[in-house]
Amino acid sequence: MTPRIAVLHQGFVPTYRAKFFEQLNARGSAEYVIFHGDPPTGSGWQAAPEPLRFPNVRVDNREIPLGRWRAIYQPVVQRILTDRFDAVVMGHEIKFLSNLLLALRARQRRLPVIFWGFGYHAKVGVGFTAKSSGLAFGVVSQVKDLLARQADGYLAYTEGGAENLRRIGMPDEKVWVVRNTIDVEAQIRLHEKYKQADPVALRRELGLKPDSVVLLYVGRLLPAKQVDLLIQAVRRINSMQLSRQPIEVLIIGDGPAAESLQARALNLPSVRFLGALYDQDQVARYMRVAAAMVIPGFVGLAVNHAFAQGLPVITRDHALHSPEIEYLRNGENGLIVPGDMEDFAHVLARFADTPEIQQQLAAGALRSREELHLDHMVERFDQAVTATVRRAQQAGLRRAA
Repeated sequence: MTPRIAVLHQGFVPTYRAKFFEQLNARGSAEYVIFHGDPPTGSGWQAAPEPLRFPNVRVDNREIPLGRWRAIYQPVVQRILTDRFDAVVMGHEIKFLSNLLLALRARQRRLPVIFWGFGYHAKVGVGFTAKSSGLAFGVVSQVKDLLARQADGYLAYTEGGAENLRRIGMPDEKVWVVRNTIDVEAQIRLHEKYKQADPVALRRELGLKPDSVVLLYVGRLLPAKQVDLLIQAVRRINSMQLSRQPIEVLIIGDGPAAESLQARALNLPSVRFLGALYDQDQVARYMRVAAAMVIPGFVGLAVNHAFAQGLPVITRDHALHSPEIEYLRNGENGLIVPGDMEDFAHVLARFADTPEIQQQLAAGALRSREELHLDHMVERFDQAVTATVRRAQQAGLRRAA
């Protein structure tokens, strides 16, 4: 009999995650039912358009304001416990109060609980505004570590998260690395489509200078992304004439920081805001003429997006990054810049003036995308879940004997 798995992750289905769930159900050895609602208010996230092409249940997410923090309750606990599921996969986020309740109730009923997440508590603060620290961070970290140790399995985004889980005492046989990714194959097809395009004609069509070095940002405009530092760096480069080559910056995305960022870029015509672009074909055209994707703040799945299009990633050395920063190897497929704003500006200027470095890092990005295919994540995810269900069933048989 095919196992049925309930999945609660992020509270909604992001656009980048839909293809994963489609492939998971098409190729996996279980039926994965995704419980999902609307994205959190003010998050800037875009939910995948419906109807979705995989088993799913629409949920009325209920947001509960708690000061600057917002908890979320999904009324799904009773349904999952009574609807003949063989396991539940849930995000490792304590802001989902229903997940905490479900984990407790499922354990009482011996329904396997599998967490899916970073493998540690992220250092980004409430609303992606700053680095989280202090007593609250320590308490939340301890609670999440306790939950992880009680779980029947853990699907860690990357090896770094898996190492942390082992360090806090989670048995190795319960820890799986899925290598979090996006539909890299679709991005590769777009890259191939525009690889032979005339860059001169494309630049003219996109309103770019024929000789500029284009630095691209793609993502939500949140304070912790630190796009303001990219604007400051370009202003510094221009005012101090640090680069021989003209630099143009294209910013694709929207979010709560958009208005303040646009104000910072006043009188800086080399910085252009393109807004949120959901047409991936259009985004690929801009990526074709860019030399790098630059994200000064926290880096996540944008690394996968950039590598799929043959773009190196340039960021700064700090503790805000998501696990996908592990895919970025400094000097091979991108740059992780230590130091302050002046150091960052000088590195960007040197990158702009050195075609050999641009070509070397772009080649590294293309090689790295081969490690990030979606079918690999689907296979590892399904293997981990089915192995965990099988282990729980065998334990049940031993108890009954």
